[in-house]
Amino acid sequence: MLSIGRFFADQVSLSSYLNDLFYIFSTVGVLLGSLALVVIESSLVDTKNVVDTIIQKTICGIVGAASFLVVGYGIWNIQYYQAFGVPHAFTQSISDWWLFGPNLNTYAQHLDPAAVPGADTQQIFMTFFLAFAALTAIMIQGAGVERMKSSAAYAMSAVVGGLGVPIVSYFVYGSASILTNNGLHDYVGLFSLYLFAGTWSVVLAAMLGKRVYAKPSLNFPLLMIGVTLLLAAIPMFVVGCGFLESTHGYFGISMNESGLGITVVNIFVAFCGGGLSGAWLAHRQRKPALALLGIIAGYVACTALFDLASPWQTFVVSLIGPFAMVFVGTLLSKLGVDDPKVAPLTLGPGIVGALAAGIVGGGRPTGGFFEIKTGEYAFQHSHISLQMQGIGVVSVVLGTAIAAVVVLFIIDKTIGLRVSSNKERDGLDMHHWTDGNARDLAERSAMERPAN
Repeated sequence: MLSIGRFFADQVSLSSYLNDLFYIFSTVGVLLGSLALVVIESSLVDTKNVVDTIIQKTICGIVGAASFLVVGYGIWNIQYYQAFGVPHAFTQSISDWWLFGPNLNTYAQHLDPAAVPGADTQQIFMTFFLAFAALTAIMIQGAGVERMKSSAAYAMSAVVGGLGVPIVSYFVYGSASILTNNGLHDYVGLFSLYLFAGTWSVVLAAMLGKRVYAKPSLNFPLLMIGVTLLLAAIPMFVVGCGFLESTHGYFGISMNESGLGITVVNIFVAFCGGGLSGAWLAHRQRKPALALLGIIAGYVACTALFDLASPWQTFVVSLIGPFAMVFVGTLLSKLGVDDPKVAPLTLGPGIVGALAAGIVGGGRPTGGFFEIKTGEYAFQHSHISLQMQGIGVVSVVLGTAIAAVVVLFIIDKTIGLRVSSNKERDGLDMHHWTDGNARDLAERSAMERPAN
């Protein structure tokens, strides 16, 4: 039941509502991005697995979001409770912001701004984060398409959304997060989304093994639609990764000075740079998908520096992104890891972008919070460094890999990770989404099929 008490007019001022609309707009962008990933994946799987892919991916997103809703925002918000010296910061943050907590069950105008400043905006930012948890689960599922059990995918998504995303974000995302407060720089979640998803995807694909039946499949028009949707979504959610303050201007999530105009310019510059390199690689390798995926790789390579770099610097870094994507894809193929999409698009460009941010933004003040003037969380008391960017890459990749191995091992030994080889050959749509007669026919056909 929603709590109603004293009325605080500051919580519902016109300026606060304008801020709210800004983050609502960005949250819708994340949802559009999730839809784009579903469409892109559908264009790259065999037609006999399209329905299963769409349903599994969608439900993974829902499960990841629902899991984050329970305590995820409270875990991430611990960093700010610590920064402001709230007693028992860990338990208090979770108590305030979990699904049944007072800050999520009280109208903003009835929350004291001294305790919960900008309550409306904080509540809406929770949905922005929740949507990113869904996006992460959807992205990781892509490493197991056409062979992963739905039950395993949903169990994995619950862990990713409910614990993985908020815990990693507590360490590396937000101006008071542990590494950020010591000089790490991020903006669009390069560490907590792209490097996290890319590393988890490598472990998942390696543990699942190669697909039994994997012929090249590409619905190019559908891929074009998916990529176009994603390009439309990216500017919408990217700008939400920062603080919009009427008295301070626009700051990146790491609390570094930035500008909304230059940030938006940088997004489209990255599309251009990635698109040019992707086009060259597409013609060189005779793979048309690279012309489209290169644009995304150029974007990913710049996700940590959109709020730092000049447009010419963004352009240079984005040119490298598609080459990093192809390098990782080739390496994984040689190692026998069946993940031609997620890890190549995130790990290679992501590592390049993380290190580039340390070079481009080296020495720039960052960390802390506006109102804090002294101490270890003082406003912009820290400085961006290449060394800390490297530490961030190693920490996230190594920590995520260990967590993924443990979680996936438990899932594999309980409910199992992979569908049967017969289901895989016949196609998951036939076995999972048809009536009983059709399933019986498919099973009889599988039994009569000679062994390879």
